Amino acid sequence: MVFLMEKKDMLEIKEKTNAVIIKEFRPDAALIQYNSSGEVRGARYHASHVETVDVTMKMDGKNEWESRAMQTTKDGDVVMIVGKGTGQGNTFTGEATYMTNSPRLSWLNNMKAHVEGSSDMRSGEATLRIWPEKKMEAAAEAAPAMM
Repeated sequence: MVFLMEKKDMLEIKEKTNAVIIKEFRPDAALIQYNSSGEVRGARYHASHVETVDVTMKMDGKNEWESRAMQTTKDGDVVMIVGKGTGQGNTFTGEATYMTNSPRLSWLNNMKAHVEGSSDMRSGEATLRIWPEKKMEAAAEAAPAMM
């Protein structure tokens, strides 16, 4: 299935690592956990952001990651996010799913999003860009037919 990315609804997260936990060494990889905090900004909302990411860092520099995050707006709205993906070196991609009980942010519920980002291990800083994904069939239904 093909997805279209809606850049007008893009969110950007800027965060800094608070803690790194080396959980386990394996012959082919290390299991690492990152805990970070920062903020998310977008056209539709702004919030504080905290996140835990479990990474399987392979010896060849590739990695696989899973994350759990919470965002809180100044009005007290809470958004929970789960994500997963892959990376190479300091860049990563993946997908995330959003959940909230907030009536103001209900449009986020069950939203699937594409995630792209980069990190700097020395400074502990990361920047993520997130785009909601829309199924192409739904977009085609909304567009007028051209003849």
